[in-house]
Amino acid sequence: MQKATILIPDISGYTQFLTKTELSHSTHIINELLQVIADSIQPDFKLIEIEGDALLTYADGYFSPEKLEEICEKAFRNFHYFLKVIERDRVCRCGACQGASDLSLKFIVHYGEFDEVRIAHLTKLSGPDMIIAHRLMKNEVDQSEYLLMTDAYYNQARVKHFDYEAGSTAYDIIGRVFYHYADISFLRSQVASPEKLEDLSKIFGLAKEVTLEIEAPLDEVHRVLTDQSEKMNYVEGLKSLTMDDDINRVGSTHICEFDGDSFDIKTVQELDDNDQIIYIEKASSATHGFTLLVYYELLKKESSTVLSFRVLTADRQPLDGPMADQIYSQNEYALNMMKNYVEKLQVA
Repeated sequence: MQKATILIPDISGYTQFLTKTELSHSTHIINELLQVIADSIQPDFKLIEIEGDALLTYADGYFSPEKLEEICEKAFRNFHYFLKVIERDRVCRCGACQGASDLSLKFIVHYGEFDEVRIAHLTKLSGPDMIIAHRLMKNEVDQSEYLLMTDAYYNQARVKHFDYEAGSTAYDIIGRVFYHYADISFLRSQVASPEKLEDLSKIFGLAKEVTLEIEAPLDEVHRVLTDQSEKMNYVEGLKSLTMDDDINRVGSTHICEFDGDSFDIKTVQELDDNDQIIYIEKASSATHGFTLLVYYELLKKESSTVLSFRVLTADRQPLDGPMADQIYSQNEYALNMMKNYVEKLQVA
């Protein structure tokens, strides 16, 4: 048996987040957040196991309470900063991408004796104190964001940065476990906001505009337009599509392969005003060497969506001449193909 300090960062709201949202996106976001937390607490705490919405970590011996509070505060700030980045860069309108900011974070700390069980390259901790740490993830603290320390750890601490209250919870077989906890939700107000992105929507005023009306709700048109995998269903001649991320966000890229050319396309901006959405991409041709800024505007009507399309050069100038005619003609054709695809989905 060895003495160790167990730290379990646990994401609150996980079950509701997974069951009421797009599963692939919610799982992706949770994994990203767990990585942010893990990066914040390592190497001081060793990661042993990922348990859905929580990380099981430990440090040998009795870990400094003052330093532990600093680590938890750092992880908490990084967690909420990343949620703000997700909100700023959001394109997808699914429940997961819209509801990520409702997630919260708590920490469970316990000190006791543990055995290490090694199976192949995996290490697990076992023993009664390990059970206590796990059970404390469900407790009687009526808050969603807090740092909880069992008295086995708390009573040895000399310096405490947060204000703690005493509490306890009774468990079957284990009995009553006494602890102290501190509300850390106030730290949210101290989390800096990520840098605002330049509003590019105004630079397209001089560009030629192509408009069409799609008999489908705005949300559905937006979903098909921005879900890059959907392009395989309506873009003629598209041989393959490779995405750098499972979720389309500002900064995401995807590569569209055609016979004789490929396009590296980056999501640049999304401006969402409920009934009006502006979505901007940057597309670069590998074969011909040109780069375009592409502007889509979706406007909600009673039972349809008006889609407007505009293009600028990389240096933000309107296209002219034969190239402009070709680019607009090709994209107008592709958008009409998308219109037909979306409208067929509504009938189905």
